[in-house]
This record gives sequence, structure tokens and C-alpha cells, in this order.
Amino acid sequence: MLRRDDPQYRDTIIAYALKLFHNKGIKEITMSQIAEDLHISKRTLYEIYQSKERLVLGCLKQKQEQNRLQMEEAVKESANVLEGILRVFRLKLNESHHISPVFVAQLQDYPAARKYFAEQHERQRQEAVAFLVRGIEEGVFLPETDFEIVYDMTAMMVENVFALHLIEKHTMAHVFSNTILRYIRGCCTEKGIAIIDAWISNNKTF
Repeated sequence: MLRRDDPQYRDTIIAYALKLFHNKGIKEITMSQIAEDLHISKRTLYEIYQSKERLVLGCLKQKQEQNRLQMEEAVKESANVLEGILRVFRLKLNESHHISPVFVAQLQDYPAARKYFAEQHERQRQEAVAFLVRGIEEGVFLPETDFEIVYDMTAMMVENVFALHLIEKHTMAHVFSNTILRYIRGCCTEKGIAIIDAWISNNKTF
């Protein structure tokens, strides 16, 4: 039974709720089901997360922090920025096998989620651009590349993937390889292109 005096109380709720949302979608899961499964009262759950939308937002924030740490670790283990990006893509594609397209589509129905994504886009812009510029110094990206435009364009691609419901028609891997990956490849030097082509060759089964 989950105890409120447990320092990881909220984390446990978030982790379990996110797992259910990923597997079945957001609208298919009720607050009552989450409370019952965790052996806590529905009232207690609502005292912590006043609405289902707040719980969804809490899940997104925790996932974002996990993504940040994941990216930092990937870069440390990689020879350059591009290899770090591709390492994270590999991890995300593996994760996508366990995430229902319904979950991704339903996120757009929650204003708090849309607002959070928009805020994150602006908050991360400077950090992301500085990170990508390192790829120029490492010789994997073309020196004339304007990464502010690249960042905005890749964000737009992601938004359109959801808006056009592409992941309901194709696998995430197929969508990724025909959108973002090809766009990034166009920003690469010969060294960068070789890295991407080798990655594609070694990941044909993703």
C-alpha cells in the first residue's frame, strides 16, 4: 500500500499514471482506477492532483526531466553532438514501441499540455541552439547552418506529425526516418552524413 509519508509518494503516483496513459491512452484511464490500483482513496489523489489534467501535466514534467538527464548521459557517452542525438533517437524509438498512438494524439486535447509544450519550446531554444552549434566545431554540421531555424523547423515537424495523425498510420520509426532524420542529414558535412548513414545501416530493424 502506498503511504503518504513516503518521500517518493508523488513520484510513485506519476510513474504509475504515466505507464497507464502510455499503454492505453489518457481518456481511457480514470482517476478512480489509478487510486484503486495504488490502494489510496480517490479523495487523497485529488488532494494531490486537483484534476486529471494536472496529473497529466505532472507526468509530462517528470518525463521532460528524464529526457534532459537522458540527453546529458547520451552526450557524455558519444564522440560528438550528432552521435549523442542519434543515441537519444534510438532510445526514444525503443520507447515508442510501448506508447500507444492514442496517448500522443489525446495530449492535444489538454490545454495545459499544449501550453507546457509551447513554454518548453521557448525555454529550451537557447540551450538547444548552443548544443547544436557544438556540432559545427566538431565538424559534423555545416558552418552556415542557422540552428535557430533548424530548431523551429524540427519542432514544427513534430507538431505536424501529431496534427496529421501520422503515427496512427505509420510506425514512429518510419515517420522519424522520413522527416527529422532527413532534415538533419541536410545540415551535415560529409563527416556528419557518414555518421547518419552508418547509423541508418546499423538500425534497419528499428
